[in-house]
Amino acid sequence: MGKASFSVERLTQNTDIHTQRLNGFSCAIVGDCSNNYFKEFYKYDDFLIKSQNKYKETIKQNMQQSAILNLFQEAIISIDEHHKEDDIIDLFFELKQKFGGHELINLTIHKDEGYFQKDGKNYYPNKNIIKKGNDWFITYDLSNSKNEEDFNVLVNINEFHTILTPHAHAIFSMFDFKLGRNARMQKKDMVERLKFVAQILKMDYAPQKIYKVISNQNISGSQDDLQNLDNQINIRTQTLCDINTQVASKEIELEDLSLKLAEQYHILNDILNKIRQKDNDLNDLISQIVIKEDILDSLSNTILVKSTNITSLEVQIKQKEFRLDEINNKIDIKAQGIAI
Repeated sequence: MGKASFSVERLTQNTDIHTQRLNGFSCAIVGDCSNNYFKEFYKYDDFLIKSQNKYKETIKQNMQQSAILNLFQEAIISIDEHHKEDDIIDLFFELKQKFGGHELINLTIHKDEGYFQKDGKNYYPNKNIIKKGNDWFITYDLSNSKNEEDFNVLVNINEFHTILTPHAHAIFSMFDFKLGRNARMQKKDMVERLKFVAQILKMDYAPQKIYKVISNQNISGSQDDLQNLDNQINIRTQTLCDINTQVASKEIELEDLSLKLAEQYHILNDILNKIRQKDNDLNDLISQIVIKEDILDSLSNTILVKSTNITSLEVQIKQKEFRLDEINNKIDIKAQGIAI
C-alpha cells in the first residue's frame, strides 16, 4: 500500500505537454503504456464560458481576471498499480460532495513512469538519464538546461533497478456551479482533503514534511554529489508544491474578500435605490401639497367672494326691511285717516 498524495499546482502551458505527451515529450521508463488512460470531461474554453456565465448570474458582476487565470489547477495524485480511472473519477465525486468544487476537466493516468536506481543513486528521465532509440544514456552535467547530446554515457539499463511511480494528473477547477463561485479551501481543509484521499483510495496517510539538507561539499561531477543534487531537487519540488498550496489559499482568501466587497456594494446599492425612491415619494408628496394649497387658496378666495355677496345681500335686506317699515307706517297713517 503506497502513501497518498494530492499535490496541487497551477495549470501551465507545459502541463498538457507532459500529461498528454505532446511534441514527443515522455518520461516513460517502460515500453508498455497499455495501462495509461486519458479522458477529457470539458474543453477549457467551454468550462470557462460556463463558469463565467454562472458567476455573473450569481454575483452580478464579471469574473475577475485573477480568478480566470487561476480557474484551472493540476492535482498530481499518487496511486497504486491496481487503481483504475474509475477510482479517480469516484474520488473527485466524493471530494465535490465533501468540499465543493473539484470539477474534473480532464484526467490522465501514467503507469509507465518512474525512475531508475543503481548503487543507491536515482536516475530520472530527462534529468540525468534519457533514451535514444533503444539505448539509455546518462549525463554528469548538473545544469538545469541540458541538450540531448549532453547525455553521452551509454549504460546497460538491465543493471539498473526499475522503480515505477504510478500516478494520476487531474486537471480540475474549484469553481462550484451550485455556489456560483469558487469553493473555499482553508489550510485545514487541505490537510483534511489529503486524509480523505488516503481513505477513499485506501492508501497510507502521512503529512508531507520538508527536511533541511545541509551540505558542506561543493558541487562536482562526482556520483555522490549527483545523489545530493537529486535530494535537493526533490526538496525544492516539495517546497514549490507547498508554496503553490499557500498561494492558492491566499488567492481563495482574496476571492472571498472580493465577494464580500461585492455583497457590501450590492447592499449599498439597494440602500441608495431605496433613498432615491423615498426622495421621489417625498417630491410627489410635496407636489400634492402644493396642488392642495393652490386648491385651498382658490376655495378661500371663493369663500371670501361669497362672504362679500352675503354681506351685500344682508345690507340690501336691511334696506328693504327699512323701506317696508316706512311703507307700513304710511299705510297705517292713511288707514287711520280713512277711519276718521
